[in-house]
Amino acid sequence: MNAGNRIAQAERSKGCEQAYNHHGQKIGSKGERTRQALIDATVELLESRGLRDVSVVDVARAAKTSPATFYVYFRGVPEVVLAALETASQTSPELEDLVSRDWLAGDGTAAAAQFVEAYTKLWNRNRTIFRVRNLAAEEGDNRFYEARMKAAGPMVAALAATARRAQDAGRLPAALSPRACAGTLLMMLERLAAIGPITEEGEGLGYGPLKQAAAHTVAAMLGAR
Repeated sequence: MNAGNRIAQAERSKGCEQAYNHHGQKIGSKGERTRQALIDATVELLESRGLRDVSVVDVARAAKTSPATFYVYFRGVPEVVLAALETASQTSPELEDLVSRDWLAGDGTAAAAQFVEAYTKLWNRNRTIFRVRNLAAEEGDNRFYEARMKAAGPMVAALAATARRAQDAGRLPAALSPRACAGTLLMMLERLAAIGPITEEGEGLGYGPLKQAAAHTVAAMLGAR
């Protein structure tokens, strides 16, 4: 990372609202609009193509600008996706409230169903870039792996804390790792969210039955009865 990028990153971490290009240079409101147009165009193209199938020329054309302008803001298409991921959350106040509830009390099954529904809806609002991120991470791109782990971190921590309370109450085996339980739940829910919109009903494997089964797993892992 060069000096300009380090300065930009440091200022952003302090809550500075000023935007920067990848050279670490400040950009004004027009620049922010151009940058966002490039992000929006990339995401739209990725809805029907793979990451390797989208070129800088494709993005520039879709955003009604030039490749030269593209390179002012990004080094390549993967960097555009990483920028889009910076504002795509995998948690929400609703999810945090559901996870922090008293799962040892009654009605845990209903809460688990609400949690599964809320999580899959949230994930699918950003399904294009989450799908691209996950595939790139699984192919060995460490940047996307780190982005995936960062996005999952808050929910992993919250679920792990709840699983630990279930262990303390004797409702979850003490030999299990709470973080492993949390990670397992999120892997299941990510996959469920990813396949859900295209899953057809039939033989008990439609989206509704799958979400119901997932909710049962969530409730059991978090100590609900």
